[in-house]
Amino acid sequence: MSEKTRNLRYALMAMLLFFCAAVQAQIVKGVVKDATGEAIIGATIQEKGTTNAAVTDFDGNFSIKMASTNHELTITYVGMVTQKVKPGNKRELTIVMEEDNAGLEELVVIGYTSKARKDLTGSVGSVSGAKLAAVPVTSAAVALQGKVSGVQVTTVDGQPGADVNIKVRGGTSVTQSNEPLYIVDGFQVANINDIPPSDIASIDILKDASLTAIYGAKGGNGVVVVTTKSAAAGKVSVTFNGNMNVSSLARKLDIMDASDFVKYQYQWHACNGTRSGNAKFFRANFGNPYDLDMYSTLNSHDWQDEVMGENPINYSANVTIGGGSKDVKFNASITNSEDKGIILGSGVRRTVVNIKTKVELSDKLSFQINPKFTFRRDEGAGGDNVGTGGIIDVLRYRPTNGLREFGYIDPSYADPDEEELFNYTNPKNDIAINQLKKHSYNYTTGISFDWRPIKGLTLRTEGTIGLKWTDQKRFYGALTKTGISNNSQPVASISKNQGFSYTWTNTANYAFTLKDVHNLSFLLGQEITHNQSENTFMQNRYFPRSFTAEEAWNNMGFGTSSPQGATSGLSTAVRMASFFGQANYNFDHRYLFSVTFRADGSTRFAPGYQWGYFPAVSGAWVVSKEKFMKDIKWIDQLKLRASFGLTGNNNIDMDLWRPLYAINSSGGPGFGEVTQYGDQFYGNASGSKMQNYGIKWETTIARNLAVDFTILGGRLTITPELYWNTTKDLLYNSYLDPTLGYDKQQQNIGQVTNKGLELSISGDILQGKDYVLSGNINFGFNKKKIDKLNGTDDVIWNNNSRWKSDYNDYCLKVGDELGLIYGFVYDGLYDMDEFYFDPTQNFIALPWGSAASDNGTSKNIGPREDGYVTVINEVSGDSNSGKATLPGKIKFKDLDGDGRITENDRTVIGNTNPKIQGGMGLSGQYKNFDFSCNFTFMLDFDVNNATAYALSCSKDNKQTFLNVLSKFNNGWQYNDFDGSLTGTKGDILYKLYYVDDCVNIYKKANAGRTLWNPTDVTKNLTHSYFIEDGSFLRCSDITVGYTLPKSVLKKIGIEKARFYLSASNLFIITGYSGYDPEVDVQTGLTCGMDYNRYPRSRTFTFGTNITF
Repeated sequence: MSEKTRNLRYALMAMLLFFCAAVQAQIVKGVVKDATGEAIIGATIQEKGTTNAAVTDFDGNFSIKMASTNHELTITYVGMVTQKVKPGNKRELTIVMEEDNAGLEELVVIGYTSKARKDLTGSVGSVSGAKLAAVPVTSAAVALQGKVSGVQVTTVDGQPGADVNIKVRGGTSVTQSNEPLYIVDGFQVANINDIPPSDIASIDILKDASLTAIYGAKGGNGVVVVTTKSAAAGKVSVTFNGNMNVSSLARKLDIMDASDFVKYQYQWHACNGTRSGNAKFFRANFGNPYDLDMYSTLNSHDWQDEVMGENPINYSANVTIGGGSKDVKFNASITNSEDKGIILGSGVRRTVVNIKTKVELSDKLSFQINPKFTFRRDEGAGGDNVGTGGIIDVLRYRPTNGLREFGYIDPSYADPDEEELFNYTNPKNDIAINQLKKHSYNYTTGISFDWRPIKGLTLRTEGTIGLKWTDQKRFYGALTKTGISNNSQPVASISKNQGFSYTWTNTANYAFTLKDVHNLSFLLGQEITHNQSENTFMQNRYFPRSFTAEEAWNNMGFGTSSPQGATSGLSTAVRMASFFGQANYNFDHRYLFSVTFRADGSTRFAPGYQWGYFPAVSGAWVVSKEKFMKDIKWIDQLKLRASFGLTGNNNIDMDLWRPLYAINSSGGPGFGEVTQYGDQFYGNASGSKMQNYGIKWETTIARNLAVDFTILGGRLTITPELYWNTTKDLLYNSYLDPTLGYDKQQQNIGQVTNKGLELSISGDILQGKDYVLSGNINFGFNKKKIDKLNGTDDVIWNNNSRWKSDYNDYCLKVGDELGLIYGFVYDGLYDMDEFYFDPTQNFIALPWGSAASDNGTSKNIGPREDGYVTVINEVSGDSNSGKATLPGKIKFKDLDGDGRITENDRTVIGNTNPKIQGGMGLSGQYKNFDFSCNFTFMLDFDVNNATAYALSCSKDNKQTFLNVLSKFNNGWQYNDFDGSLTGTKGDILYKLYYVDDCVNIYKKANAGRTLWNPTDVTKNLTHSYFIEDGSFLRCSDITVGYTLPKSVLKKIGIEKARFYLSASNLFIITGYSGYDPEVDVQTGLTCGMDYNRYPRSRTFTFGTNITF
C-alpha cells in the first residue's frame, strides 16, 4: 500500500470518528407528564454513568447535554415509578410517569431498619404525612386521633398544649406509664407533641411484640416511628404553610342565675327555721324573703361567659426549605404558632426549628445530622387552678354579691370579718392574682454515620444528645386560698429544671438473596442510654399586698422564706445497656419468618435483678402467591400473620431498691431530738417508702394473629387482628402495715390479661379521571382483666386524687376488669310515706322501724302498718335540714339487706373502659377541589361526672354562697317563696307545726319532685346518679380545599398553591351532660374522672399551603 493511500485512509478514519462523536454528544430535550397529561415540575433526569443531570421546569420541560445518546436516562420523582429510557436517535422525548401506588412495595421503618410492607410479619399501622398535613392541628400526636386501629389518642382535656396520651392496644401495664416509645428519623425522642404535621412524611406504629421486642423495655408499650420529610436532589424548593383560626367554648353548663341562686341560698340558710342564725345572716346580706323578687331584674353574672367566653384568634406559620445535590441534601423548617385558650390568661406559644441534613461522603459512607430546637411558653394554671380553686370554683361562684351589688353598707357599723367574706374577688380577678408561667427549651441533636463496605452490609453508629431547660413561676395573690392561709399576703415560687440525656446505638445490618428466592437479613446491635436532671426551687411569702406577679418574681428578696424554703437536687442517673439481634428470612416473599432477641440492663433494679431478656418470633404466609390462588383474580393479596414475644417494663422511680440516707440536724435516734452544737444525725431519706432489693422487671407475653386482605384491584383493604397479652410481676406501689415504720413499698404483685380485637377497612369508593372518593374505618375492642394480685389480697382499694370520695371508689380485684368504678346505687328520694310525722315533736319525720339513736329523738318507732321498715342512711351525713334519713333526701339501695346503708353496700356502678373505640373518615378530590372529614368514636364507657356532683351539693357552702345547676329549681323545697301554701313568703315547709295540716302542705309542695335539694348533700359520695354513659361520636374535623391551576401559578413563579377552610370539633353526638365525655380516658388506675377539666373548644380555620 502506497504512502499516499495510507494517509488518505487515516484522514477518512479521523473524519469518521469525529462525525460519530458529534452524533453521540447531543442535546436531548423532552417533557415529563403524569398519566393525566399534567406536567410534572421538579422531576430529575440523570444520565447513567455521568454527573449530567437536569430538572424539569414549570411546564415539565427539560434539556440535557448527553455524553452519549446510547446511555440510559433515569427519570425520578417522589411518588412516581422511576422511568429509564435510551434516547438513541430521538432528540425529543415524552416521558409519562405512573403513580407509585404499589402499597405492598412501601417501605416501613421498623426496629433500627426498614422493610417492605409486603414482607412484614408483625402488626403495623401507618398514616401518610399527606393526610396529617391536610388537616390543621397543633401537633402530629393530635392528628393521629382515630387514624389507626387499636391506637387510642386522647388529650386529658381541652387546655392549649395539653398532654397527648397515646396508648397502643390498651397498654401493657396496670400501675406504670403506658406511653409508647417515640422514634423520629431513627433517633429516640421524649414525645411527638411539638412536631408540626407539615414536617412529617409518614408515621408507622408498631403494635405487637414481634416488632417492638427489638427495642426491649422501651418498646413494651408499642413504638411510634416518625419519618420527617427529606429533600430530593435538585433545585431548592420553599414551602409555606400558614393558618389562622378562631375558637369558642363548644358547650355550656346550665347554672342558676341570680334570681334562682338567692332562692336556693335562702333555703340553705332557712330550711330549719326562718329565725335561725343562718337565716339572719342571709337576710343581712341578701335581703328579706319578701324582697327576693328584685333579683330577677338586677344584674346577674354568667361566669362561664366572662371567664370561658373568650374567642381568641390564633395562628400557625411554617416555612420549609429543601434541596441539594446528589451528595448533599438538606431540609430545614421553622414553625411558630400561638394557641390562646378560651379561658382568660391561658395559652401556649411554640417555636420549632428542625434541620435535616444528609451528606454522601463517598459511595460507601454517608453522614446525617438532625438538630432540633423547641421553645414553648405556657400561660395559665390549667383546669385545676383557674382562679382560686379551678374551673369548678368559676362555675360555683355566686352570680350576685347580694345587697353589696347595688347598695352601700356603712363601714362604721359593718362587721370587718363579714365584709371580708363579701370582698368581690370574682373569678376574673382571681385569674389576675393567681398566675402561672412556664418556659421550656429543648435542644436535641441526632448524628449518624452509615458505612457500606460491601454489598448488602450496612454498619451504622448513631447518637442522640438532648438538653432541656424548664422554668416555672407561680404567684398566689393575697385573696387566693394560698394567700389567705399566709396572713392574706401574696406567695411566689420559682422552680427550674435542667435535663441531660444521650443515647448511643451501634448496628450491623446484612441483607442478601440466594437464587433469587431466598431472602435473608441479619441485624446485630448494642445501645446505651443515660438520663439525669437537676432542679432548684424557691418559695417566699408575705410579699406586700400591692405586688404583682412580675414584681414578686423579680424581687424574691422582698418576701419571707416559706416552710418549703429553697431546695436543690440532682437526680440519680437513669442508665441502661442493651444488646439485640434479629434474623429474617422469606422464600420468594411467600413464606416469611423472623426471630428477635434483646437483653436490657437497667440501673432501676438492684444487681442480680438488672437484666431483662425479651425474645420474639413471628411468621407469615402469603396465600395469594400460591398456585391454587392464581385463578382467583379478584383477590390481590391474602396474607396470614402470627407472632409471639416478650416485652418488659422498668418505668419506676430510681433508688427504690436501696436504703437512702440524709444528714439532718433533727430527728435523732431517741425521740427525734435536735442537735445543739453543729452535730448531725444520719436519717432516713426514703420517707415512708421502704426499699425492696428484690424488685424486678415487669414482663408482658404478647400474642398476635392477623389477616391482610386486599381485593378489587387494590381498591379495598381489610385487616382484622386478634391479640392476647399477659403481663406478670406487676410493678405496684403497695401499702404496708404502718407498724413497720413504713407505709409503702414497690413490689411485683400479680398478673393481668389484656385481650382485644382490631379491624381496619380502607378503600376507594369512587374513582374516575377527575375525581376520587376514599373512605376508611377502624375500630378496636379491648378488655383488661386482673388474674391475680400479691398472693394474700384479692382486693386492693384506691381513690382518685382529683375528687376524693369519702370512700374508696376504685380497686384492683381478682377477676375484675381494670377501671371499674365502685359506689352506692342511687334509689331516688326518700318518700313521705316512709316516715312517721310525730305531732308531739313539731311534726318531725321519723323513719319507720327506727331506733332513737337513728332518728335523733328519744323515741323508738315501730314498723309501718304493713310491716315496712325504712332503710337508715349512715353514709350521707347530716345537713341544715336534719338527719340524712328524711323525706326528699337521697336514698341508696340496701344491697346487703341489713336495713342500713354502709360502705358494704358499694358495688360496681361503672366501667371506664370503652367497649369499642376507633375512627372513620372520608376524603376526596374533584379536579382542583379536595375535602376530608374525620370522626372519632368511643362506645359504652362510663364517666364519673364529679363536676356535676359539685354543682349538685352544698359542700363548703357556709359563708361562701356557692352556685348549683339550674335544674334544682325543680328540686325538693323547704320554703314557701311566694306564700301561696303557708300565707307567709319564705316560711318553712318542714316542721311547720304552727300551721294546720302542715304535713299535707309539705307533701303538696313536693308532690312529683324527683330531685333533691343541694342543701342536703354535704359529703363527696360516689354513686350511680353521677356515673354517666360517655359514648360519643365526634366530628373531629371537616376540611375543604382548592388548589389553583398550574397554568395560573407558573406565571407568577409558584409551583403549587392550596387554600382551605376547616372546622374542628364541629359537633359531638353524646348523651353526656358535662362539657365533654372524652376526659381522663384510661389514664391509670383511677381514670374516668371529670373534675376541673379544661373545656374543649370549637375552632374554625383558614389556611394555605404554597410551594415556590
